[in-house]
Amino acid sequence: MFRLSAEGEQLADICRRFKEGLEALPPVIDGLDAMEAHVNDVPAEGNWNVVLTATCPDAQALAAYAGHPAHLACVAIIKPFIAGRACVDYTV
Repeated sequence: MFRLSAEGEQLADICRRFKEGLEALPPVIDGLDAMEAHVNDVPAEGNWNVVLTATCPDAQALAAYAGHPAHLACVAIIKPFIAGRACVDYTV
């Protein structure tokens, strides 16, 4: 999850571009089986702006996704605006 420091139209644009970029990654990155990104529809004080779920078969594929240039290009969209980040990596 990400909390971003932008507001209004700037926030909406950043979230849209980040979401679109992330959701285009599975066919580009081997081992990234699925990607979902969602933008908070009901902003409120203290809420997060964007949440994503990436599905990889194992930790090695997750590491490859994390360092892939296409993923890093998506990160660059929000990096200057990240006010908070929360992450949980787990095995099903």
